Parts: sequence; structure tokens; C-alpha cells
Amino acid sequence: AERLAPQRYEVRLLIADTLRRTGRPDQAAGEYDAALRIDPRRHEGYAGQAIVRRAAYDYDGAAAILEAALGRVAEIHRPDLLLTLAETRRRQGRLEEAGRLFRQVLEARPGETPIYAGLAQVAEARGDIDAAVADWDLYLKGKPDDDGAALRRQELLEVKASIEALRTTAARPRGAAIPVEIGRLLAIAGDARGAALSFRQALEIDPENGEARRGLALALRDTGDGPGASAQFRRLLRKHPRDAVALYNLVGLARAAGDLKAEESAWHALLDALPGDLVAARSFVAFAERANDGALEREIERETIAARRPGAPGPGGNAAAARRAAALGRRLALLLAAAGRWGEAAGALDEVLHADPSDPWTEEVVNEILQARPTFLQALIERERSDQPGSAEAFGGAEAAPRLLVRARLTWWAGRAGDALILMRQAAAADARSPIASAVLAEGYQTIARDGALALRELRRAVALDPDRLAGQIDLALALLRAGRSGEAEQAARAALEVDPDSPPALSALGAALMDEGDMEGAARAYAAALRSDPADNFGLARGQYPGVLAALGRQVEARHALKGDIPPIPEALYREAWIFARDSYRDRTYNGQDWQGFRDRYRGRLKTVEDAYRAIAEMLASLGDPYTRLRDPEETATVFLARHAAPPSSDALGRNRPESATVEARDLSRALGYIRLSNLTDPGVVAEVRKALEEMRRKEGIVLDLRGNAGGYSRSADAIGDLLVGPGKEAGTDIGPDGAETRVTGGDGALTEGKIVVLVDGQTASAAERLARTLDASGRAEIIGDATRGKGLAQKSRVLPGGATVLVSAVEMLGTDGQPIQGRGLRPRTPSEPPREP
Repeated sequence: AERLAPQRYEVRLLIADTLRRTGRPDQAAGEYDAALRIDPRRHEGYAGQAIVRRAAYDYDGAAAILEAALGRVAEIHRPDLLLTLAETRRRQGRLEEAGRLFRQVLEARPGETPIYAGLAQVAEARGDIDAAVADWDLYLKGKPDDDGAALRRQELLEVKASIEALRTTAARPRGAAIPVEIGRLLAIAGDARGAALSFRQALEIDPENGEARRGLALALRDTGDGPGASAQFRRLLRKHPRDAVALYNLVGLARAAGDLKAEESAWHALLDALPGDLVAARSFVAFAERANDGALEREIERETIAARRPGAPGPGGNAAAARRAAALGRRLALLLAAAGRWGEAAGALDEVLHADPSDPWTEEVVNEILQARPTFLQALIERERSDQPGSAEAFGGAEAAPRLLVRARLTWWAGRAGDALILMRQAAAADARSPIASAVLAEGYQTIARDGALALRELRRAVALDPDRLAGQIDLALALLRAGRSGEAEQAARAALEVDPDSPPALSALGAALMDEGDMEGAARAYAAALRSDPADNFGLARGQYPGVLAALGRQVEARHALKGDIPPIPEALYREAWIFARDSYRDRTYNGQDWQGFRDRYRGRLKTVEDAYRAIAEMLASLGDPYTRLRDPEETATVFLARHAAPPSSDALGRNRPESATVEARDLSRALGYIRLSNLTDPGVVAEVRKALEEMRRKEGIVLDLRGNAGGYSRSADAIGDLLVGPGKEAGTDIGPDGAETRVTGGDGALTEGKIVVLVDGQTASAAERLARTLDASGRAEIIGDATRGKGLAQKSRVLPGGATVLVSAVEMLGTDGQPIQGRGLRPRTPSEPPREP
């Protein structure tokens, strides 16, 4: 079309829109400019430019484009620009302005349907359920077939009904529990003022109620009453000195107020109460770097004194004291590295490594410092040699094991993985009673040898040697989850919780196991408990999974609230967390040929607001040149991953299943044949639903698995479903990740059906759905029928940030059964959907 009519406005516009939607914003912006040079009086080019800016979190830049364009376009197009401007301000959180703009458009175009959806979402954000429902009603009059909007309206009505029922109950017996629950529901509905009132009522009944005090503090924060919120958080900490939500919020409130002294004090309180919080430690280092005025050196001196102070065993005894000492050593090393004092940082980490060379948090810190200064490894090696000159083997027996383990770790970091595995085996042989030696050897088997069975054997051994070692139980639970053995993983997680009932990693592992088993209520409780103990989610699981589990339970409004979390987004902490996640997860270790370490400090001192942080993160991720590696806003996440899957299956104009379509449709095709359609792999309940369907079809001679229109979702869900259909021990395809090629092997307890399987695919089968089809094809378990799939062969890892934005990073590239990348090509079924036509 461009060749035929290069100066036609519509052609340039369609090219621009396509480039924008396929993740090429810079090229799209140029095409929008070209369209506007052809016809500057039409609105679409300006709106497109604004949407490009909005996607990069430059809301004010987008608004500036639209406001300037209002005087350039024809009068008939002004409402279109105002509508885009209203949506921009709504996404920015400027609700008053957004509502005014939506009403202004409504005056110009009475009854235009999309305007009511915008007004409904503004009302939702304000917590005005009645107004939101009324506006959704008006929207649905014009769009009666929008199942997603109808379900959203229904969700609001359900929350309203729950609040009214509780208020009726509260009018009778007196007690704090009901007003606390009313306050919680009002808070998730966005009515912060109403929530504060209910929490105050609860505190009048029970002044010591910690949940009510925390809820009141959060509600006051959300109304903009920073001093009031701070006062309530401090009162909460008098009774609950380790309340992580309160500690993080005091940091955020001080940061928002620009009070460096108060922020420094709040960081100290947080780190003293939660010394093992690595996210907090990293964020604290970023604060010290930002504060300047000798702050970094002051903090090094303070941490050095704390690290030398003998620690009395507290709750958990000597194990807890050892964990605290390790956390102090890691934090000191991070501060020393930030100050360029590399030798001293090596000394701090050397002590931590010798205490427990299996600790994953220590490994993270070492890798972080190595990324900044590769020669740091030599300092660690020299420190190890100077500590105990001579060969480790000279000690003989059990005495050799600790040093062999440290040497194995250093050898691994030096890039000699095979030699490291030999040293791990020597350490385990030298001290057959050492649970740490077995744990390190298990890690070597899992990561170096890629032998999950041997890894499991060593982890079981480590747990048998010391059942009270928390890390051993958690490692075993995770390995069992990777192997698809959720029942055993649950047992291991519960054993870990007997050692430490508040352990966030153990609670997260329990949540994952229960979710795989279909116990969504139990999973929700476990994830909620994990986030109460560790709202920063150091383990990297609960913050992303908890909203999805709530959505699977039909609690979508609560799920959207949970996505944002209870701790405040702190600008430099957001950026640092996103940078670390991309550094560790991105599939290309050259980072598109650029200096990734340079991005770490590129915006130091320039991130004043959360929007500043989002813009910086978006720019950083865009530099990788991968359209799937990006920052996804909370609204997009909620639309795709937190949708209620209750509507009848339906497709959009391109043939993709709509997000609100029922996840699993299962029925009989005949007495011998069953049919299972998967509309998505984003629903956390999909594995449990498929398991139920397969159990009912266990005796069928064959099953048709319909993946047409399935745009994908979670790779983990695709692998778990593959395990249910294939059984353990089968090669299921190759992935190329940061560490090279890895062939996936199926796990689980056994296939739930022995019948023949046929998989239907089409041009909209994508991502995790392509992964599932590949598993069934590569393992020889199924025949694939249909058209070539879409070819979205890059699988992403995700990290939800405080506030609900999600970092998406392409972690692996999937290869098809022919050894060629799926990306851009798709899977090519051996049996097409129609016989080829005669030439």
C-alpha cells in the first residue's frame, strides 16, 4: 500500500499503528509524523504520538502533544483528542482532571459509549461503587456483548453486597472483626476514606487490634494524610516491631516528604528489624549513594560495628543468629563495593561464604559485585588462599569439606563448572554427614549436570541429615515443584514451616504447591502470609502469584488491589529492582551489545517520582531491542491475567480467544473420544481444571486438545499440563537461555491418560500454547493438526514491582522439534488443517 500511495494519510497511519503495536515505538513515531505532515487537521496522528509517549510512562509529554493539537485539528476531531487526553490523565492517576475531560467529551457527543467506560473506571478508582455501576450500565446499553465489562460490573456488585451484608451484621453484635472486614473491603474497592472510618470504629472496640491499626495507616496514606499515616504506623510498631508493611511505609512516607534524616532513620529501623531482606539492603545502598554528604562512609562504619558485635541467640537460637550475621555481612559487602573498597568487600563475603557456601542470597550478592567488577573474583580467590594455605585435601576427612565447598563455588564463578562439580563431589565424600555439602552438590547436579533425579536424591539426603535446617526443606520443596510433584512439595514446605512458621520462602513454596493441586483458598492464605512477612517478596514468587490466585477464586476487585501491594513504590528502589531482574533473566548476556552495568547508575539522583522511575525502566528495557522485554502497566496485567474467565468461549476479529472466555471447555465427542479446549494459559486454575477433566476422561480411547486461538500465558502452566499428558522422563524440547541450550524433561507422577491425543492449532496459537504443543510433539505423545502457529517463541519471566507495574524479560528462546527457533516461524504441523489443493 505504501508503494502504491506513499502520500496517503490512512496508509501512513496504519503503518504507524502496526509498528506501535508490535513494539517498535521509535519507528511508529516517525510514521505518525509523516501522517501529520500529509494532513495536520486530523486527530489520529496526534493521538498515536501521545499513546507512544504514554506507553513509555511519559504522561505529561503525551498530554502536551494532545493539548497542543487541540488548536490544530478540525473542530469535529477535538472530542477524539479530549478522549485520549482523559484516558491519559486517568492512567496517570489524575482522576479529577480525567473525570472533567470525560464529561466534556460527553457534552460534545452525548451518549457515546466509550466515554462511559472511562467514567466508570474513574469512579472505581475513587471507590464510588454506585457511580461506577451506573456508568457501566450506560456503557453496556451501547455494548451489550462486552462480556468483560459485564463481568467487571458484576464484580463491583458482589463487593457492594458483601459490604452491605457485613454492615447489617455489624448493627447487632459488637466486635472488631466485622468493622475490620468492612474496612478491608472498602479499601480494596478504593474508598480510602470509608475504610479509615471503619478501621477507626474497630479500634474503638479493640485498641490493640494490629490489623485495624495497619489498615487505618494504609487508608490514611491513600487519602494523602502522610503525617497521620506515619503516626499510625509508629503506633503499630510499638506492639509489632517487625511489621514489614509499617517499616517499608515509613521509608516511603519520609522519601515522599523529602526528609533525608527521617528516611535514613526509617531505613535503619527496617534493616534492624529485617536484616535478611536483600531488596531492602540493595535499596538502602541506593539511598546512601543518593544522599551523598558522606552517607556511604557513615553507613559502612555503622555496619562494620554491627557486624563485629556478638549476637545473642534470639528466636530460632543459633541458626537465627547465624542468618543475621550472614545478612549483616552481605549488607556490609554491598556498601563497601558501592564505595569501591573491593578488598574489604571480599573480606566481608569471605566470612559469609565459609559460614554457609550454599546460601543463595550470598551468591546473588557475589554475582552482583562481579558484574560491576569482574576482577573481584580474584580478590575472593586470594582471600581464600591466604585464609588456609595449602591444599584442602591435606586436612583429610570432614575438615576438608568446608574449604572444598568454598573452592567449588569460586571455581564455578570462574566459569569452570565441570571442575566445580568435581570439587562438590569431593566435599560430599569427605564429610558424608554434612547437609550443606549435600545441598551444594544437589545444586551442582541441578544446574551444571542438569540431572534433576540426582539433585533430588542429594536434597533428600540433606534434609535427612538435618531436618531442622530451614534452607534444606525449602530447596527440597522447590526441586519437587520443578519435578511436577506438588503433593511431595507441599509436605516439604510444611516441614519447613515447622522449623520457621513465618518463613516467606516456605510459605511461597507452599502456595505454589497448593495452587498446582487446585487448592486456591489454601494457596491464597499461604501467599498472603508470605507477603505479610516479606512484602518486598525477596523470593520473587508471592507478589506475582497472589493476585492471580485471588482472581481464580473470583475475587477480581481484590486481585487488582493485591497487584499494587501494601508497600510504597520508592523510585530508585523500583529502578534498581527492575535492573537486577533484567540483568539476571535476559537471555542475551551481551545485553544487545551494550554496557548493562552502566545502566545501574545512569539515573542516579534524577528519579524524583514514581513516574520518573517508570520512564527510566521503560527506556532501559527498550534498549535491549526486544519488543517482548518491557514494562507492563497494572491495567494491562489486570486485563489479561486477572480477568474472570466465566463467559462463553469467544474470539476477537483476529481469532484470538477473548480474556474473559472460560478457561477450560471439556465434553465428550463420543463414547470413545473426549474434547478439551484451553482458551488461555493465564488462569492460575488452568492446571487444576485440566487435571479434573483428564481424570474424568481417563478411560477414553482418545482426546482432542484444542489450542486454537490460545495466545499463551504462563510457561509453568504449559509444562505442568504437558506433564499430566506425557508423564515423567520424556524429552520435551530445547530452550536457549542465558546459560546456553537446555533440553526440558517432563516430570510429574505419571500421565493421566494413555489414549491417543490430537492437538489442534492455528495461526493464533502462541507463546506458552506453542510450548505445550511442542512438548506433546517432541515427546511423541500427540499428533499436531492445523495451520502453522503464530511464532511467538520467546518466553518471558516477570517480576511485579511495588505499585503493580510488571517487568517482562525474554528469558529463553524456544526451539521447535526441527531444532529451529519458533520465533517468527511457528510450529509447522505435520498434518495440515486442510488437504493441499491440486496445482
